[in-house]
Amino acid sequence: MKRGRPKGYTPYINIKYEDLADWVGRKTKIPVSRKWLEVIMGEELQEEYDLDSTDEPCHHNTIEEKIEYTLTKFEDE
Repeated sequence: MKRGRPKGYTPYINIKYEDLADWVGRKTKIPVSRKWLEVIMGEELQEEYDLDSTDEPCHHNTIEEKIEYTLTKFEDE
């Protein structure tokens, strides 16, 4: 029994930028490899972008509002 990916498999596909622009807007965030971005942008990357922060809110420190409830016990159960 073979396991793993078939020979030649890649999760990436090449697409022209103008074709991609037809599907997504100019401000759309697209996940890319950090290493690839560093090669493309060179030294500018560290200066322009803080790679450790995201624009998405952090939810693990959020205090949630408590939900009030009452347990009812029926005699026939």
